[in-house]
Amino acid sequence: MTGPYVITISSEKGGVGKTTLATNLAIYLKALAEDLPVTLVSFDNHFSVDRMFRIGRAAAAGTVRDLLGGTPPEDLAELGQYGVQFIPSWRDVEELRRQVRTVADLGLVMAASALSGVLIIDTRPDLDILTRNALFAADRVIVPVKDAPSLENCRHLHEFFDRCGLPRRTLRLLPCLIDSRIRFDGPFKNTSELLRAYAINRGYRCFEGFISKSPKVESLNTNPEGRIYPVLTYGRNTEVHGQFMDLARQIYTDMGNSPTLRAQQIALAVEKRRKTEQAEPVETPHLAPGS
Repeated sequence: MTGPYVITISSEKGGVGKTTLATNLAIYLKALAEDLPVTLVSFDNHFSVDRMFRIGRAAAAGTVRDLLGGTPPEDLAELGQYGVQFIPSWRDVEELRRQVRTVADLGLVMAASALSGVLIIDTRPDLDILTRNALFAADRVIVPVKDAPSLENCRHLHEFFDRCGLPRRTLRLLPCLIDSRIRFDGPFKNTSELLRAYAINRGYRCFEGFISKSPKVESLNTNPEGRIYPVLTYGRNTEVHGQFMDLARQIYTDMGNSPTLRAQQIALAVEKRRKTEQAEPVETPHLAPGS
């Protein structure tokens, strides 16, 4: 398998744990398969990825701005903490948006890249052109949902896939930041079961399991050092640790069952179009007498 397996974390609802998912999933995948190259990029401008993974203060080779400008991702990836690579963030989101012309731009960059392993993309809480590019290029989309409004917003992602002719099976919902102390009477005993039932009733696919809300995990993002610490090393005594490990195993199995990567599909489509254009006959313009 060549090229990156692209995982996009997406939800139009803020506060559902997208960045927590993206950063920690990268570390758990690396722990699960030490030889697997894992690269992380964020289209948001909160710099959480940089704060968590950067080693030292050396000048970066480039940023996500250069990635969207066409620079190969392998030239921009910076080796960070825990063996995870990341492409540095860029603060001006409006400038990033202006660099993108179509939903296929990022996919074309991935199709031409030599990046291997896994690329995880953290997106903004909206369906702007940056998010749509991340969705279009994805082999797997993880959609975190924590309540009814975030579940309702999932229809917009599915509608986008339908408009682009992409398979809905790429999208997978994950109950996230769930308070496991809440219990219900009736067939659905907790929030995770209820959200999963609602999702399945709407025809959505779900991951097995969920990610719990945890005060311990939340504290890893706020501390006097200004660092963001991973669950793997600082939250092993929480149930979230086991939940992330289960999620990483599901993703790793998905990768093994993917015969053709999205980047390869895009590359094949580009090559097919190129050959078609070359094969089309060129008409000789008619020149009127005296022209």
